[in-house]
Amino acid sequence: MLKLSRVDHHRNRALDLIDKHYAARIDAILGPMAALHLLKRIVPAGDLVADKDAILVRAAEQDAELAAVDKERRDLKASVRSATASDEIKALIAHL
Repeated sequence: MLKLSRVDHHRNRALDLIDKHYAARIDAILGPMAALHLLKRIVPAGDLVADKDAILVRAAEQDAELAAVDKERRDLKASVRSATASDEIKALIAHL
């Protein structure tokens, strides 16, 4: 059986923590009405969706927020993957 080093163990736990932390942030950005807003975005213009313009503006803002959060998540995970010491990994995720 392959045994992980202490650094590898901390790295794997840190990567899991990062995913959980950022999943919660992404859920908060999307909000509880994400599915409804998605449907409103894809429905053709017309009487079915009276506030479509406002939805599209908010969707663009939301997409930008999601892209920024995802970039932050990917950058942090890359830093954790390249870390060579447990203390370095702990420092990288201390703010989570």
